[in-house]
Amino acid sequence: MNRQQQLKDIGVVMAEKRQWQYIASGLLLALLLLMVVLMGKSHDTKTIFVPPNAELAQKPFWVADSGASPEYFQMTADYVAQLALTGDAKSAAYSIDRLMGVVHPSIRGVLKAELDAAALKMKAENVTQAFYPVEYSMGDNRPVVVIKGTLKTWVGDKLTSNRDALYRLTFSMEAGRIYLMEFVETSPHDPFNTAPANPTTGATS
Repeated sequence: MNRQQQLKDIGVVMAEKRQWQYIASGLLLALLLLMVVLMGKSHDTKTIFVPPNAELAQKPFWVADSGASPEYFQMTADYVAQLALTGDAKSAAYSIDRLMGVVHPSIRGVLKAELDAAALKMKAENVTQAFYPVEYSMGDNRPVVVIKGTLKTWVGDKLTSNRDALYRLTFSMEAGRIYLMEFVETSPHDPFNTAPANPTTGATS
């Protein structure tokens, strides 16, 4: 790949990042409206919501105090994955700040420290990264989403990595509000981490 094409690809990545920020703003508005609506509803009332953003309106979803539709979890997983995996050093602070609004308080400090360290490394090495999701899977009776996609990494204007990647996102619902509890790269052999623990080693496959 020549230098001109590399620069063009990076430009496309950042344009897509800006577009996603607009979509993310629409999702944040949707989440705020949902919280207002749910606060005025009785316990376990199911509220159906159609997002105001055209990119999201194709996926109406419902939310209740104790759960939500698969579309809602998928949409939130997409939001989290893009904030965490697409961007560069200049957009890192913005992305981390938005992401912390979804993360459960019990893991917020640890995850923020990890993301801050990754952002410093991106700045030091002039790294740009982009994740292109292609497939979503939901856990059986669990608020878990597995996202399959392609992760591309540039150092300067040179593409240094282009690989398939699989991420598992675990959520919880508390009083109608969604929280991220886990965000890890996972294995295609057991993406939902359902294999029983090994009684000898205590490890999971």
